[in-house]
Amino acid sequence: MIITNYQVQHVLRAYSRQLADGPRLSRDKLSKATQKDEVTLSAESKKMLMVDKIANQLVAHLTHDPERNETEQEILNRLSQEFGRPLEVGSDNGNGLVFKIVDPSSGGATEYVSSTEAEALKKRLAEIARAVVYERLG
Repeated sequence: MIITNYQVQHVLRAYSRQLADGPRLSRDKLSKATQKDEVTLSAESKKMLMVDKIANQLVAHLTHDPERNETEQEILNRLSQEFGRPLEVGSDNGNGLVFKIVDPSSGGATEYVSSTEAEALKKRLAEIARAVVYERLG
């Protein structure tokens, strides 16, 4: 079998085209493979994300700053009502929340809440904060 010059040139041209197209094709495949997924959030989901963010900020402010705005005072009042006694919230040197029971009849003496009750109160404080913010956002 005899291979002509034309056939050899044709094979070499096809091979050089394939070599030139290789990086471009792999780049196209790579860009298609790394396309970012899009996430569409409903209006209610966006609202809930905002509610969570604001509620977390309110709880943080409530624990670190003794001056309270109307919303923070409402959150604390609701928590105190559910607990059945007046509560104060503070920070334990950045380690967590501390709940104190204030006794106005004995001149404002304070008593600390047990750690078991404190955990339940932390969860309930966050829930109440979310509920109040959600109500206010309407």
